[in-house]
Amino acid sequence: MEKDKRSELYKNYPEIIEGKVKMEKANSKINIYSGVFILKDGKNELEIKGEIFFTWFPSSGTYFSGIPTETGIDTFDILNKINSFKIVINDLEMGNGFVTNSTIQSSNGKSKIKGVLSQQAIFGDKSVSVEAINFSVPNLRSFLGTIVKKITENNSYTGRNRLKLENEKYIISIDKAQKYTELENELKENGGYIILYNGLLKSKKGAISFEDSQDIFHCLNSFLTFLNGRRVSALFATGIFENTSIWTNYTDYHVDIYKDCISWPQEHSIIGIEPIWIKFSELWKDNENRNFLTSVIHWYVEANNKSGFSEGAIIMAQTALELLYNWWIIENKKMIIGKDSENINASNKIRLLLSQLGIKYSVPTGLKHLQEFVDSEIQIVDACDAVVQIRNAIVHSQEEKRKKLSAIHFRAKYEALELCIWYIEMALLGILEYDDRYYNRTSKEFVKSKAIEFVPWSKKKVE
Repeated sequence: MEKDKRSELYKNYPEIIEGKVKMEKANSKINIYSGVFILKDGKNELEIKGEIFFTWFPSSGTYFSGIPTETGIDTFDILNKINSFKIVINDLEMGNGFVTNSTIQSSNGKSKIKGVLSQQAIFGDKSVSVEAINFSVPNLRSFLGTIVKKITENNSYTGRNRLKLENEKYIISIDKAQKYTELENELKENGGYIILYNGLLKSKKGAISFEDSQDIFHCLNSFLTFLNGRRVSALFATGIFENTSIWTNYTDYHVDIYKDCISWPQEHSIIGIEPIWIKFSELWKDNENRNFLTSVIHWYVEANNKSGFSEGAIIMAQTALELLYNWWIIENKKMIIGKDSENINASNKIRLLLSQLGIKYSVPTGLKHLQEFVDSEIQIVDACDAVVQIRNAIVHSQEEKRKKLSAIHFRAKYEALELCIWYIEMALLGILEYDDRYYNRTSKEFVKSKAIEFVPWSKKKVE
């Protein structure tokens, strides 16, 4: 079939978004600039011939290396002072950096330097507002979204690749890479990082300044992290004006190294995600709400990734539950006023959260070892008591507590953690007014599809 005929056949589908930065292999170096650049401090200015690049290991970030072009000056003395330098390319500041290594080559007496950019690393003129911003997202889990296409002379591709997030100001389209499966297998085999999605940010009204994009991407990164269960960020954001790349942000925003983990969204549907993005971005406008969302997602991710193994993660999960209780039950719903809100015990705080979500206080049927722990302890009446008792045994170091902790089966502790994380997911989804299906991590079904169910408060499940 000729290309124009194929284009007509697929005319109603949008073109797949491709990134400005390409990665075919996990952890591959990304070249930013090769040529002459300048290092400047308050007193000195050195012209360097070399390269600037982004790399992932041993520590991700933007680095520079090269050799000073001038001779006859004491470059070794200048470069080995503690001062930071401005990195300047074509009269534009890319950012501030430090020289991490400087050696004199015995063959010619020249200094070879290596260094790293700290804080921001912007290639181009960030003072120019742009029409759209292209970006990439490494290590983001698979979503089956809406259809996109790519038509070439020899091939036609369509796939359900797009996750679209829209609110009153912006449209964000995030497309899974055409070779997602191959790239994901590369990531699983080698670990580390690889770009799996590319996206485009557009404003509904007016141009987008670099400063505005910072806040938009902070919000987006937090939201995607909640979907992913591990930290992800939009990287290599490139401002586009009249089809020309004006600037690219090579700042090292946090992306967790690859690790398989569970998170709440179902794999084969994005239904319900855009509505909670609208709610999320609405909450984000308020600084207090923003701080709450940032903090609770931080503790959620740390717990979900078993930071400190199960015992440390349980403490982090219950920190998130405490925060959810204070922000939602006390500050927003005002269900308890005054000092009574401080005096209530931890078990009852969790019960109050669950009561707003339509979740029973009993141990879910899939968590058999945790149920055995509840049955073995006379003073424990339900799941809320169980997770708090396990947490207390971890935190308090008296001999009696240590003995109690060592007697708890490791699977019971793991299931207590899973239960706490489930509570966090449900509370956040309740706050965001989600009303659809999700993956229930407590079900322990062997077939994942059997663990997909409606949230407990859903109106759809009775329709």
